[in-house]
Amino acid sequence: MDFLNKKIQTILFIGICIISLLIVNLTKAETSEIKDVSQFLGAGGTSGCQHPIYCNGTLLKTIQLTQVFNDSKTFVDMPMRSSVEEINEQFNQLLLNTSKNGGPNKEELAAFLSENFYPAGYEVEPVTPIDWVPNPSFLDEISDPNLVDFARSIHGKWLELTRIFNTSGLCDGCYSSIPVDNPFVIAGSRFREFYYWDSYWIIQGLLVSDMTTTAKGMLRNFGDMITEFGFIPNGGRIYYLNRSQPPLFTQMVSKYIEATSDMEFLQEILPILDQEYQWWMTHRTTELINRETGESVILNLYNVTNNSPRPESYYEDYTDAQCFSNDQDKDYFYSSIASGAESGWDFSSRWMSPSDNTNLTTIQTIDVVPVDLNSILYLNEKILSSFHKSLGNNSMSIFYQSQFESRVNAMQLVFFNENTYQWNDYNLKTSTNNENWYTSNILPLFADIQSSIDMDNQEIDLLFKSLANVLIGYPGGVPTSLISAQSLQWDGLNVWPPLQYWIIESIMIPNTTFSNIVGKNLIDRWITTNYCGWNSTLESEGGMMFEKYNANFIGVPGGGGEYVVQNGFGWTNGVDLYLLKKYGKTITLNNC
Repeated sequence: MDFLNKKIQTILFIGICIISLLIVNLTKAETSEIKDVSQFLGAGGTSGCQHPIYCNGTLLKTIQLTQVFNDSKTFVDMPMRSSVEEINEQFNQLLLNTSKNGGPNKEELAAFLSENFYPAGYEVEPVTPIDWVPNPSFLDEISDPNLVDFARSIHGKWLELTRIFNTSGLCDGCYSSIPVDNPFVIAGSRFREFYYWDSYWIIQGLLVSDMTTTAKGMLRNFGDMITEFGFIPNGGRIYYLNRSQPPLFTQMVSKYIEATSDMEFLQEILPILDQEYQWWMTHRTTELINRETGESVILNLYNVTNNSPRPESYYEDYTDAQCFSNDQDKDYFYSSIASGAESGWDFSSRWMSPSDNTNLTTIQTIDVVPVDLNSILYLNEKILSSFHKSLGNNSMSIFYQSQFESRVNAMQLVFFNENTYQWNDYNLKTSTNNENWYTSNILPLFADIQSSIDMDNQEIDLLFKSLANVLIGYPGGVPTSLISAQSLQWDGLNVWPPLQYWIIESIMIPNTTFSNIVGKNLIDRWITTNYCGWNSTLESEGGMMFEKYNANFIGVPGGGGEYVVQNGFGWTNGVDLYLLKKYGKTITLNNC
């Protein structure tokens, strides 16, 4: 279907009695000041981080383009031993001393860093969570003794992954971390800080482990960030302050309330959930107008405004951008790259030009309206309506009901494919839907869209039967897409834990005979590949839990992207604990 696109900014003035909706031109996220890094934010927060060491400047560019470290993220995670002014003075002296040789070489820069910076992650310290117990109750719900051992080992990894920021002894503005008050669980390996959407699955795992205090503390951290910035940044570093990640905070709170019935906390946090929702509806919306009927709908997209490389991937972004001959094209690339990172799918052929969808330099995320983001927000609106109703806020409940009813109509109009019963991303540049297979194509089922569109069991089964080859044809899980490119890790045979969770839930929620068979089969395969990867590394590495897996092989990690495969791993642990608790009596391990 052909739509005229108009990117907009929708400002929600939400009151108890009066709710109005205004549409103006789309601008970037506004961030407020934060503690001792506030001096390095752009005016009004509109430019993200302006720190002259960690976010821009000659020193950052020189270090990153010289590739002192194999991983660009290493440098921007290194706290400074002295003030910005002193560091820059020392660096300028180094440039002067080496000017005859064309500037400092890699060894000279490494020596400068060693003298003036602490190691990466210096201010991030392990901490023992106060609510961890050795034998949580969910272990009794698992039948297979091998899986009991597996689950106990995963539960133990919370001890390895829980952190606090400790910036005592460091000068103001001398670190890139964003301090928070409560302990948090990291993903692992190079990811030394908390991440927004990872925490949805981590918190689910913590709740399975009966670690409600740790989970609540993480929710409070996120609430504080919304209060400070108006949104939750991509992660706990100032260089992430120009972008968010998939907005799963409302669903995290829902899972916590479901597990604890902590209505006092709900009353406290609900205005903050409203605030985050307002941010997404203010800064990440687009209006689509049907050229034939004139009907207009509003949907959300990832849309970061950016004109420079991401600090944590500076070398990669800067190098890729050299193929563009003018600043306008470079800025479009930098904005789309940052928006791809905001999506969590960094990077995928979903965001590339349809005519060259394995080439990262064709990225156009800011012109793609994604199914999964709108499915998440649709479910958020339903949850927020329910939350407000439970607290007697009837006008707010009605407002959110109107929002999700409008969204489901828009999603059906823009995304739904009547031939395949799937939902496909919409490209604003080409005015076409992307009909390739992605796991996101069925995410509306996770949000229970079927109950709003009267999609019957026969239609749901037709959808799953049409996808039988991709859903059950791979021993290691469901592939992210059927498009392969080494630089695009959110594609091809990579099997990502959060996507497997969504696929499994999307299959199991409809509760049809066929979907239950397919879902049970996938649960067994997914837990098997995780178990086998863990078991094969138990003696050598203590049992590894990978960030992603390979669809073609059991127990083998995935690959591709901007960094090597990571171990830890927060969201993998959370997904597995959730499934082991929910289906532990029926899971059957396959052969490794």
